[in-house]
Amino acid sequence: MKVITQKAVIKKELESSFAVYDEKNPAAFLIALHERLLQAKIKFPLLEYGACRLYETIPEKEQLSICDQIAERNTLGGNVILGIILQKRLENHFAESFEKAATYIEHGAEWYVTDIIGERVFGVALLTHFTKAIPELKKLSHHKSNWVVRSIGPGAHYAIKKGLPEQHVKQLFELLLSLKKTTDFHVKTGIGWAAKTTAKFHPAIIQLFAAEIESAGPWFRTKVRIGLERHAYVKTRRSKNNTE
Repeated sequence: MKVITQKAVIKKELESSFAVYDEKNPAAFLIALHERLLQAKIKFPLLEYGACRLYETIPEKEQLSICDQIAERNTLGGNVILGIILQKRLENHFAESFEKAATYIEHGAEWYVTDIIGERVFGVALLTHFTKAIPELKKLSHHKSNWVVRSIGPGAHYAIKKGLPEQHVKQLFELLLSLKKTTDFHVKTGIGWAAKTTAKFHPAIIQLFAAEIESAGPWFRTKVRIGLERHAYVKTRRSKNNTE
C-alpha cells in the first residue's frame, strides 16, 4: 500500500486527478482519485487538506455526484473526504448535508464511518449552527438505521470536547437521555461515548439530570460515572500542579 505523509504529495496527486477532471471525464477522475489517494495510507489531517482542495475545485453542482461515487467505493479515507465536503456545504445546504451524511453512514455500516462523518458533519454543525442542528439530530435519533442513530454520539462528543457552550450541552444531553434505554449495542457505544464526555466536561449538568440518569440503562450510568471520575482526576491533577 502506498503511504503518503506530505502535503506536497497530496497536492501533486490531486493535480494529476484534476487534470483528468478538466477533460470532462468524471469516471476517469474518480478512478484516478481512487488509485492515487483513496487506496493510499494517509493520515486524516492530510486527507482533510485534500478534501478542502476537492471542495474548492469541483463545481458546487457536481460535488454531491462525486461524493456519491466516493461513497460507493467504501474506503476509509473516502469517509474523511465525504465528511469534510458535507461540512463545507453546511452553510448553504444544511438540511441536505445532514441527509447525505445519514445516507453515507447507513451505507457504510461500520462504527468508524459513524465516527468519521458524525464528528465532521454533526459535530461541526453543533458548534457553528446549534439551533439548526438540534432539531435535525432529533430527527436522526428516530432513524431506521442504528448506525445513523449511533453517529449522534460522535458528533456530540466532538462538539462538547471542542467547547460547545454549557447551555447548549444541556440541550444536547437531553437528546442523549432520550436514547438512554436503547438495547442496540452500536447505539449504546456511540451515545455512551457522548454521555461520558458530558460528565467529564460538565459535571453540573449530570447533577441537574441525576433522576433521569438513575432510570437509564446500566450502560448509560456506567459511562456517566467514568466521565465524572475523569473530571475528578483532572481536577485533582490540576490542583496538585498548582501547589507544587
